[in-house]
Amino acid sequence: MRRGAGAVLVAGAVVAAVLAPSGCATRPAEARPNVLLVTLDTTRLDRLGCYGGRKELTPNLDALAADGVRFDAAYSASGSTPQSHASILTGLYPFQHGLRVIYAPSGYRLPEAVPTLATVLGERGWRTAAFLSAFTVSEFFGFQRGFDLWDNGLKAPVGSILVQPRKDGPWLWALAPNQRRSDDTADRVLDWLGNERGPFFAWVHFFDPHDAYLRPPEEVLRQFPPDGPGPLASMRALYDAEVHFVDIQLGRILDALKTAGRYEDTMIVVVADHGEGLGDHGWPGHQLLYQEQIHVPLVVRLPGEPRGKTVAAVVRTIDIFPTVLEGLGIDRPGRSSARSLRRLIRGEPDEPRIAYAEQLNEFDLNADVLRARPLDGRLYCVTDGVLKLIDRRSFRERSELFRLSDDPGELRNLLPDARSDASRLLGLLDAMHPYRDRPFGEGEGDREALERLRSLGYVGRPVP
Repeated sequence: MRRGAGAVLVAGAVVAAVLAPSGCATRPAEARPNVLLVTLDTTRLDRLGCYGGRKELTPNLDALAADGVRFDAAYSASGSTPQSHASILTGLYPFQHGLRVIYAPSGYRLPEAVPTLATVLGERGWRTAAFLSAFTVSEFFGFQRGFDLWDNGLKAPVGSILVQPRKDGPWLWALAPNQRRSDDTADRVLDWLGNERGPFFAWVHFFDPHDAYLRPPEEVLRQFPPDGPGPLASMRALYDAEVHFVDIQLGRILDALKTAGRYEDTMIVVVADHGEGLGDHGWPGHQLLYQEQIHVPLVVRLPGEPRGKTVAAVVRTIDIFPTVLEGLGIDRPGRSSARSLRRLIRGEPDEPRIAYAEQLNEFDLNADVLRARPLDGRLYCVTDGVLKLIDRRSFRERSELFRLSDDPGELRNLLPDARSDASRLLGLLDAMHPYRDRPFGEGEGDREALERLRSLGYVGRPVP
């Protein structure tokens, strides 16, 4: 019973590293754990109960965190959905895997040469399935490779999208079948789990907290009234309702695993692809690199590993890829800066990590954020967890440096005074060679894709 109502060129060295033989030895079939990867689109860390937000908002995620490991300083590789998901699935940064923009003549598709969790596990006998909730993780971006089941039956019935408030008054996104509600996605997952017997890798993607919002059931909306007047308060209330509704669906899936006796032998990773501005730094959405956009929730539960722990060290969403493979006894194909999280999970000493993120709005033909905030056209970020540098490549004199320990809200730019600290972080950034100084091809991108992106709020965004 249903709950609730109703092709890019990649540098030769990168490709060679990615394609290097793994020489792996895989576990016997009877000892293979399942893998469940749940990606929460546009889910801001500080709204969640287990991260200090409202306890009633995410009880199922909170329970999983108590039964697994919560990472308190996890960073996404991008503030946009396709790029960040590509990094989760490959263990590579965008400048390594090649998917760097959302809409352009090139640079928007994950190259076929790059291994993903699905291709690696599928080749070694895992049944692979993806259950997706939005066009931005569809086959248009190259995410379908390696999946035996590719379930992206997107649907947004006319009238189901909420009137979305902004500072300039109510407005309504264009209607198009380019997303589906999380209960529909969860229904598909549960149907599949009921018939799946072998070791599996399932990727479940929930999109609800991303505007334009699909209306959740009225009983959910009533639980989260605005906490004040004005459109921003209304937007935050809608956002919280969507996050809560997704948490209900996460609980359904976890309960199904427990009922089937498969919870204990399933590796579970729940992570957000990026967060949301909700008005902070004068921006309601994402596609920027402030903490509210790239400091993301990450909860991991691995069979036979410690539980009920928190990890304060900086980690990256690219680290999910080697963590899963190591847990399955599979050597990682190729080389990257990603590292398994298992030493941190076990409380063992580990080398500190540096987190990197990028946002190439200047080269993204759909990026209305550029017209609204020209300083944010080309952003590169690096942090060690204490200091964080946002390098505005097009306006380097307007770059920002924050001391996160004293200024978690990133309100006090330490530049130009703290030049030595900035130079150290800039040296780390330059060593990665992430820069690209020309557009991704000539002319226009795919027009149908443009209209699909428009329906999801990536085009025609009103300037706040």
